[in-house]
Amino acid sequence: MKKRTSLILIMLLCFYWVTGLAETANETWCCLSCGYETDGQSCPRCAALRGEWHCDACRTANLSDTCMQCGKSREQSLLDQSADPRPYFAYPAVRFLADAGHPASLLRLGQYYERGIIVTQNTEQALSCIRKSGDAGYAPAWIYLARLYDTGILVSQDYAAAMQYYQKAADLGNVQALWYIGSMYEEGCGVERNYAMALDYYQLAADQGDADSWMSIAYCCLKGNGVEQNQEKALTCYRKAADLNSALACDYLGYLYMTGNMVELNTDLGLQWYRKAAELGNARSMYAIGYAYQCGQGVEPDIGEALRWYEKAALAGHKNAQIVWQAMNQ
Repeated sequence: MKKRTSLILIMLLCFYWVTGLAETANETWCCLSCGYETDGQSCPRCAALRGEWHCDACRTANLSDTCMQCGKSREQSLLDQSADPRPYFAYPAVRFLADAGHPASLLRLGQYYERGIIVTQNTEQALSCIRKSGDAGYAPAWIYLARLYDTGILVSQDYAAAMQYYQKAADLGNVQALWYIGSMYEEGCGVERNYAMALDYYQLAADQGDADSWMSIAYCCLKGNGVEQNQEKALTCYRKAADLNSALACDYLGYLYMTGNMVELNTDLGLQWYRKAAELGNARSMYAIGYAYQCGQGVEPDIGEALRWYEKAALAGHKNAQIVWQAMNQ
């Protein structure tokens, strides 16, 4: 009797074990090596085993949660891989993490669906992933969704929806969202134009170190939008933005000092601001420095140096610099 009972127990255990394998086999999973979706125990495309991952640091294949070669955790490896700018390399990790509810990966997967990168372009899937990311408390997802509605990309332009999503991001403490809300009030997009409200939002963001908001406050001061026209205050705000590494603010200050507009003419100071803007990637400032060397504006004329700066500006996308550089090299 005991033998018969034991045999029945063993048979039941075997049944549940086999059934469990069958259920597991029917679950779709994303291969962490190539991103292929399958329900088998190994990937039919690259033969990687279910759960196998390659450490992004040393490329060792692993099944456990820690790399056997360098000790890096699977979680950190996948996070680093998902942030890689190369879509084909990042996608498997992005897909795996998105399926697990990782907010940043959900946003990136949504962008893949939006643009048809790796996956088939699918607007509904894109919007679904982005909303899930936002619902998980990821402010950049709400900003991204708001921008889609603000500009009418992927969806019909809807300023009310854009404002709603900007506000969701702002409620999560996102400073950039405050600037966007301010700009909606300044331009009267989806709301009645209200310079005072715009300035309130700009100031909230500026006080938290947002350079774009200092730029916007400066512009309002120059034009007298919502405040008394005040060039000195505008200059102060531009300098605050420049100190926060705004390339546009540095470029504008360079222009003002090089031309003597609103300030006393000072080519040395103008070139200093242009150089800082150029270091921050501003193509217009690169072009302006080239022009200064070509014409001897604040520096000794130097055609070779002018060509070097025109070339940098051209490579940074400045159209006039491309024309001038080609003309000077003929």
